[in-house]
Amino acid sequence: FPSHDKKLKSMASEGLKLASDLTEVQNVVDTTFGAGSKSINKWAVNAMEKFGLTELQAKQFSGTMGAMLKSSGLSSDKLGEMSTKLAGLAGDFASFYNLDAQDAFDKIRSGISGETEPLKQLGINMSQANLDAYALTLGIRKKTTAMNQGEQAQLRYLYLLKASTDAQGDFSKTLATSYANQKRVADNKMAAASAKVMQAV
Repeated sequence: FPSHDKKLKSMASEGLKLASDLTEVQNVVDTTFGAGSKSINKWAVNAMEKFGLTELQAKQFSGTMGAMLKSSGLSSDKLGEMSTKLAGLAGDFASFYNLDAQDAFDKIRSGISGETEPLKQLGINMSQANLDAYALTLGIRKKTTAMNQGEQAQLRYLYLLKASTDAQGDFSKTLATSYANQKRVADNKMAAASAKVMQAV
């Protein structure tokens, strides 16, 4: 059964790569979140059925976002929640707008860092004027230009959550009726099982 053997070798190879990638990204998660990494790990394991993200993507996205927010000066007690919320939003954006998850995450990351064009393509305008107006609705009178990086990042985060309510939860809402989403979950479970076997080996 040569074709069968070839398929098994391919699965083993992919499983080994995934296991290696998960080990590498775990270092980023541990370094970024410290003691909070346990909650990130728990969230990432369940990210496929909730957001359509593989465990690897969930850890990569949350780790990258956490490192960026941490460098902007945000306190560690906010990092975990904000990072997982934005990483999960990438999965919902991918489902809602029919995007690749990485592409969706890149748009979100750009928006949180202050770039307006990527999210504007999805109809979300995070211009300085809109952010200043939104800040006033929160009782914040300080202009964005007078805010530090951490304050700006947090305001963009809150604005993005408000502007994306239609997309939030889209993956889980459509999982029962979407063949593409169901296949993604099934394929990921198979890949995850292969990775666990290769980690044990």
